[in-house]
Amino acid sequence: MDLNLDPHLLRALIVVAETGTVSGAAERLSRTQAAVSMQIKRLEVDLGVQLLNRTSRGVSLTDSGEVLVAYARKLIALGEDARLQIEGRQLVGRVRLGLIEDLVVTRLPILLAEFRKRFPQVELDLVTAHSGELSLTLQNEKLDIVIADPSRFSIVPFFHWSRQLVWSGSRLIDVGEGDAVPLIVFEGSCTWQDKTSVAFASAGVEWSVACRVSSYGALIGALRAGLGYSLMLPESIPTDCETIDSGHNLPSAPSADFGLFMAKEPSKITRELGLFLREKLVQ
Repeated sequence: MDLNLDPHLLRALIVVAETGTVSGAAERLSRTQAAVSMQIKRLEVDLGVQLLNRTSRGVSLTDSGEVLVAYARKLIALGEDARLQIEGRQLVGRVRLGLIEDLVVTRLPILLAEFRKRFPQVELDLVTAHSGELSLTLQNEKLDIVIADPSRFSIVPFFHWSRQLVWSGSRLIDVGEGDAVPLIVFEGSCTWQDKTSVAFASAGVEWSVACRVSSYGALIGALRAGLGYSLMLPESIPTDCETIDSGHNLPSAPSADFGLFMAKEPSKITRELGLFLREKLVQ
């Protein structure tokens, strides 16, 4: 018996276990069914045990197969981690990342920390601004990656995703019966505010501008002071504020669209970060 288990054979066994059929595994591995069957047979002969229970409806793991698959997953994961560590240490450089302020309080910073750990020699510069400013800065090649509102860009994003927004307000806010709903709004144009206007108009609900702000920090301050309601990402709501149900004379909250944009000729590091974020953010 060969003491060294072939990782290609182990990967084939894992895929067979996941798909439940040899034919399904063959399709995923881009191999013939006969080739995958031979790989499993080689493992069984090498170990001297039966790994699969075969029926007309498919296959299932034997007790020995369950044990081997558990170890196989660990071995392959270690191999992939070793490759990432080696490749990561070879990747050196700087990525200039621009994003809208709302994303600073999401899990994005944790993802950047994970990327930095994987590629320790890569330096990350962070810039926050409104989507329109970020679009112009990317166009002027002063940023490598931008995450912002795709409606403010004339180019197609590398990838995009949506998040459901919620209404938020301070527990101090007091709106009388029949009063117009007080809203905190940004100065200038904002896609979220455009969607807000449409939502209120469709619901036939009257609203008013209670406070205008020029930054995300000012928005949080106005929200905590109870000056009005605002659309927020769920995880960005301050601890002394709360999610407000649409039943409080508020229309249903719209969703927000996000896009990741890269420079015209992205470096290898920039593209690696883009691929990493796509894997983590698009579920």
